[in-house]
Amino acid sequence: MLRLSSAPTVSGSLALALLVACSAGKAPDLAPDEAGGTGSTAGATAAGGSGATHGGSSGKGTGGSGSSATGGSGNTSSGGTNSGGTGATAAGGSGSGSSATGGTGAGGSDGGSAGSGVMAAPNALPTPDVCTSGAPGPRKIWRLSADEFDASVRSIFNDTSGGAPVGAIFSDPVNLGFTVDANALVIQGLNASQLMDSAEGVAAWAAQNGKLSQFASCTTVDANCAQQFVQGFGRRAFRTTLAKNDARIASYSALFTAEKTFSDAAQAVITAMLQSPYFLYRSELGTANGGTFALTPYEVATELAYLLTGKTPDDTLLAAADSVAAGQLDTSAMIDQQADRLIAADASKASAIMGFMNGWLGLNRLYTTAKDDTVLKLSQAIRDDMAGESQHLIAEAFNGGGSIGSVLMTDHTFLNAELAQFYGVTASGLGTDFKSVPLGASSGRDPGLLATGTILNGYARPDTSSPTQRGHLVRTRMLCQKVDPPQPGLDTTFKPATQVETTRQHFENEHEVGICKGCHSQMDWIGFGFEQYDGFGRYRTTDNGLPIDTSVEVASDPQGNDVALAGLSGPGSLSEYLAGSDDVQRCMQRYWTYYAYGSSHWTQDACTYDAIYQEAQKGNFSLKSVLKAIIHAQNFTSRVQDQ
Repeated sequence: MLRLSSAPTVSGSLALALLVACSAGKAPDLAPDEAGGTGSTAGATAAGGSGATHGGSSGKGTGGSGSSATGGSGNTSSGGTNSGGTGATAAGGSGSGSSATGGTGAGGSDGGSAGSGVMAAPNALPTPDVCTSGAPGPRKIWRLSADEFDASVRSIFNDTSGGAPVGAIFSDPVNLGFTVDANALVIQGLNASQLMDSAEGVAAWAAQNGKLSQFASCTTVDANCAQQFVQGFGRRAFRTTLAKNDARIASYSALFTAEKTFSDAAQAVITAMLQSPYFLYRSELGTANGGTFALTPYEVATELAYLLTGKTPDDTLLAAADSVAAGQLDTSAMIDQQADRLIAADASKASAIMGFMNGWLGLNRLYTTAKDDTVLKLSQAIRDDMAGESQHLIAEAFNGGGSIGSVLMTDHTFLNAELAQFYGVTASGLGTDFKSVPLGASSGRDPGLLATGTILNGYARPDTSSPTQRGHLVRTRMLCQKVDPPQPGLDTTFKPATQVETTRQHFENEHEVGICKGCHSQMDWIGFGFEQYDGFGRYRTTDNGLPIDTSVEVASDPQGNDVALAGLSGPGSLSEYLAGSDDVQRCMQRYWTYYAYGSSHWTQDACTYDAIYQEAQKGNFSLKSVLKAIIHAQNFTSRVQDQ
């Protein structure tokens, strides 16, 4: 949406047309095959059903006579828009509700709420749909997440100092530990106003800080300079090369040439483009190729960039996409060459894997779990050191050909002097930098990720440990087994101990009786394996002066077995069991696929999971081989029409 009174000004008739189009949920600069022909507002947008203000799903809307993904009356199996008047499926059938949210459309059996515009968020990974055809997933369009939006704006302008006034536009819902769910990422009315303010602020900042010359060598306000600037900035903002006959060039050039100075002209284009659906949404529609749709080189490059770097494609990646579009390079070669380049460029931070690991294992809970400062004040510096320790362990395995088992069973950790002192680990030669420190039987510390302060603090109570939270992490995130929430109205208040007892004894006395036992036995008896550590991640040999029992029972694991274990390291430990578990390997791969594709379930999704597993198996399930298998899966480059 453009503000008519904003500076630089926009010619009245064109600005009004853009304003009306955007406020109606219709992208003003969409190509005809993406706009759904002459359909109603509900079906005429790039994002489908509910328009640009409720896009991001794979739904296609209900109005319009266009034959593309966004027109017609097709439904969607992956959640979509629930936009139909009386549609009874998850996609809202083919009803014709006239509003952006679809009138009185009925929610479907797979979870969309009536006329809500988005599908209900998953609370667990659904059971995969059996593979019978080898088909990839559905076409979709999804909004940039808040982090992707911020990082993309800064990347476009090469804003390495963080000076651009990028507004905090989106507050993304967290689903399954991630903020990537394509059906949950929407734009609402308040976002539109904030987007406008942010775009104008960024445009003004760019003009004031010498950023405009990145996109054009000219400084005039004529048609030639307009085309040069629109193509230059549009390439980075829209993540594609704009051909000279691209209809969008004329629209944005009109904005450009309506101004009096080059600075105002450039700001007008930047302001408009940073609010465009072509910037805000990632397109994965492709072009028809027999019974499937082949994603364009630029769509694939965009997938690769956001998966591996969390931001818009850089110039090198876009140039590779140009080569594919020109027939000089094949898509698979581009994927491998550019993936290797992007991973190597950021090997120390391991950005290609840390975004996933943070969501899968909830590593960021280290910063959000409340702590009781009257028991122990956990400083920001110590939290940062703990985060650094876990990142070093994961990066080492990822870059060195290790697997998730390597991360869980490593015989060392990474410490600096302050963290070693906090843990009570004696090691020589430590300063502010992290160094690898061996952890033997006498070190007073178990090696492996599960014994890091990141995990132990993130999954704990404010003042003490929490076998329930730690066990829930293992059961749901590592074994992919669902634990039902407490029944409504059930008193879940954790009552203080009335006698001297260990945390384990306290939890057993609280949870091993009555209706609570069924669920808590699935969590607590796994979490007891962490009891050698208090709620702040410090190793202990006694608890309240009493001996500690770290015996574990994984009751009814995914194979239906009851497994007896003890502690976090050595033979027969919880870490050893998880490191060697095929169920953990499959679970991790499914979560990683969700992180990569933004969809937790689709028709025939087992085809994708199976292909990823089979390729990763050839690489001994190294973390890097799993990631490569995800980007080699058919779903990364090819899609089907929604079923």
